[in-house]
Amino acid sequence: MEVKLKAKDLISTQRRWYSSEALDSVYYKVPVKRRSKIGKIKDNCFCSRTRAWKVLTTLLPIIKFIEKYKTPNILGDFLSGLTATFLHLPQGLGFGILAGLQPINGLYTTFFPVLIYMFFGTSPHVSFGSNAVMALLTQTVVKREADRYLGSNTLHLISKINHSDESTGNSSSRYLQNNLEDIKVGAAMTASLLTGLILAGLGICRLGFLTRYMSVSFIGGFTTAAAIHIASSQVPKMLGIVVSPHSGAGKLVKMYIELFSNIKLAVISELVIAVITIIILLIVKILINEKYKDRMKIPIPIDFIVVIIGTIVSYFGKFENNFDVKIVGDIPSGFPIPKVPALHTASTMIMDCVVMAILSLAMTISLAKLTAKKHGISIDDNQELIAYGISNIGSSFFSCFPQATAPPRTMVLSNLGAKSTLNAIPTGLIILLIILWIGTLFESLPVAILAAMIIVAMKNLLMQFGDIPRLWRINKFDCIIWLITFSVSVLVDLDYGLMAGIGFSILSIVIQNQMASGKVIGYSDREDIFVDSKNRVHVIEISSIKIFQYQAPLHFANAENFRKILYSQVADAIKLKNRKEKDEIVKVENQDVSEKGKKLEQNIRHIILDFQMISNVDLSGINILTQIMKEYKAVDIEIYIVKCSSKITETLRAADFFENFPKENMLYDLADAVYVINSNKATDNTENTTTKSDLRENTKL
Repeated sequence: MEVKLKAKDLISTQRRWYSSEALDSVYYKVPVKRRSKIGKIKDNCFCSRTRAWKVLTTLLPIIKFIEKYKTPNILGDFLSGLTATFLHLPQGLGFGILAGLQPINGLYTTFFPVLIYMFFGTSPHVSFGSNAVMALLTQTVVKREADRYLGSNTLHLISKINHSDESTGNSSSRYLQNNLEDIKVGAAMTASLLTGLILAGLGICRLGFLTRYMSVSFIGGFTTAAAIHIASSQVPKMLGIVVSPHSGAGKLVKMYIELFSNIKLAVISELVIAVITIIILLIVKILINEKYKDRMKIPIPIDFIVVIIGTIVSYFGKFENNFDVKIVGDIPSGFPIPKVPALHTASTMIMDCVVMAILSLAMTISLAKLTAKKHGISIDDNQELIAYGISNIGSSFFSCFPQATAPPRTMVLSNLGAKSTLNAIPTGLIILLIILWIGTLFESLPVAILAAMIIVAMKNLLMQFGDIPRLWRINKFDCIIWLITFSVSVLVDLDYGLMAGIGFSILSIVIQNQMASGKVIGYSDREDIFVDSKNRVHVIEISSIKIFQYQAPLHFANAENFRKILYSQVADAIKLKNRKEKDEIVKVENQDVSEKGKKLEQNIRHIILDFQMISNVDLSGINILTQIMKEYKAVDIEIYIVKCSSKITETLRAADFFENFPKENMLYDLADAVYVINSNKATDNTENTTTKSDLRENTKL
């Protein structure tokens, strides 16, 4: 449909033509007075009330929340914090077991990080604490350190056990269990400390921008694989089958082989409990909470309800004795004595902690940004890193394992309208009561219920499989990154999947640069506009002029690719040079879709290189440009460059590119280049002006 404009709707534009040098001389940059480094240091060190207050509120964002706090916010913070507690309790118990520790360690990891983040965090919706992925990675570290300790102290432990049996009569198994428990908790504490130091270090060094380099496809593939590992680790607990710990490449496959070989040992009562729990959770979460979330002020805390009912039924039904159902068992009251994490094992787990720091950062900051965008607020990336680091460091002294936020808790805080990090107060108070007094009431809770709850909690992560078709449609490389990260993480192990995902992400950038394309630009025969000429109607190519646009940075990795595409789509200078008659009209064979393969001949005398999509150029790119210019000059084809950014212009100047390339051939726009070529007035940029109608007259074939 053709739109007809009235005369009053038309806009007439008129300007002079510009070379890049002439444009810079007219619209020159005003020099900025730069302060010396000593002056900057003096400014930064100058102490004033305003600056001291700014520094204080940056380090402790809670002061800003309190300063701007309004009375109506109390209800939103209280309800959201209270509801989040209903998730904290079952997740804390379950993730403590998932981490290879005791349930009480999960409660500690729920209590301390929440309160520490309240002081240092900038997002009202981040519920920092126990997390399934972090618990699973902690389990790997804990088991490895326990196995290493057993392997290096076997004789010493046997001697201790025998002495213990003879002198006190204590069972050797209890001694060994207590000793191993200390080793496991110590390893978890060290992992939390190292993870916190890495996160805090990134924040202090202002490296929050690194989160931008973690692609959505990589995070999606990894977290989906982690969900598979987490859910799989709970399957034996649902069946009541004890499987030996597996580590290294293919551990998930080994676990399932052992599980199915012992399937006859499954405890039906535990399986029934787990299946009933899964059905109840899914019905309430999907058919009620999600379906009617717009009508419900508070979602039904079905996890909390299931834990309470399951504990009561198990206690009075004596499930452990009557049905051979494993229960949570002893949950000690009170807090542990603060201890400094042991650092003698730090060297053996540093890479694991780097992985945990990256994932804690990626999972938490992505949710923080998502909810911040939803509510129209801002967060400080670097302060968030510091908050995550301090939370991990501070909690490491209290028998906690590494932490992150959990999507269900964060979405609860977001949906219920949390206005500040003060929503952690009701959460902290309730968890405090549970640790001090109420926790012992949950000792009869069946482990199968916690296993089922953890599996259901993976629902949203597992549903990321639905993103694969969309990723394939949007960007095939993103889809391949997702699949490779997921496949390696599941079939080999999570750390290998992390390396494979990051490695292929980097490789994909190289491949995409190698596959960068270029296009020939044409001119509309109906209006004053330049567009790519491939497969378009009403687009013509100006006689004797070819306009070429390259759609990638011009650097060492694709410099030859740029030359190859230019020669194939525009004119091959080497072939033209080899022709016997130097004055012969240059002939270029192009494929015209509309003519069904008919060969066209064009008289090319000028080539305009459109640099608007070239964001960067290095020495290899400059060398290839110089080579191209010389090869075209040998066959009497002149090169022009347009839409070159000031950054690239400075790079070309520093490389002495203009010693061989005339500055007047660096032009501001395509219209300037076409005008200069057709009017033969490239050296006069002061007396000549052109209008849109003049351009049309000068560009007719």
